[in-house]
Amino acid sequence: MLIQIIFFALLSYLYGAIPFAYIAAYLFTGKNLSTHGTGNIGVTNAFKVGGYGAGIITVIGEISKAFFPIYLAYRFFAGDLFPTLLFVLCTLIGTSFSVFLKGKGGKGSTVAVWSLLILSPYSLITLAILWFPILKLSKGNPLIKKIPLLFIPIVIFIVERDVVFTLFGILTSFLFFLSNYYRKDDFVEYGIFHEKQNKNKSQMSNNK
Repeated sequence: MLIQIIFFALLSYLYGAIPFAYIAAYLFTGKNLSTHGTGNIGVTNAFKVGGYGAGIITVIGEISKAFFPIYLAYRFFAGDLFPTLLFVLCTLIGTSFSVFLKGKGGKGSTVAVWSLLILSPYSLITLAILWFPILKLSKGNPLIKKIPLLFIPIVIFIVERDVVFTLFGILTSFLFFLSNYYRKDDFVEYGIFHEKQNKNKSQMSNNK
């Protein structure tokens, strides 16, 4: 049993490490995604650098990373919670720190959202309700934007009342803090939900 869990945990990591965004952007544009845009190997940068085709392929690939580990757990471990969450966590680690990209990667937010949607939809809904107003109020402030990450284990504990699930929330929150430290914020860099673009435009008009 332990050998099986270790094997599938490694398999989940390797699947999570597949850089769908990097591959799609290269196929559509010939560009190295890690050196264009924000350098993040994720959905937003794939759309911005590779276009809609690359972005859509990336979304499908990232969503599959949520289903793959959960399928493994249900197929081989009857959906037992511990291997399920372990495999999902390994997939998230692979997405954020890919062995195929020498440790580079994305933030894993798409994988995390779809994983929670499958495993704990009420947790996801609650986190979304908390996240959106803070995101709007943050105005791109990186410290304020990190506040919702602290809510992940708290919300999961309140909703699920499970120690293993809560530990998963703690580790996922830590992983997001780590990836946010090493990666640029796509939303801020591209002016999504923030005023950066408007400020840049006003600065340009003032300089004329």
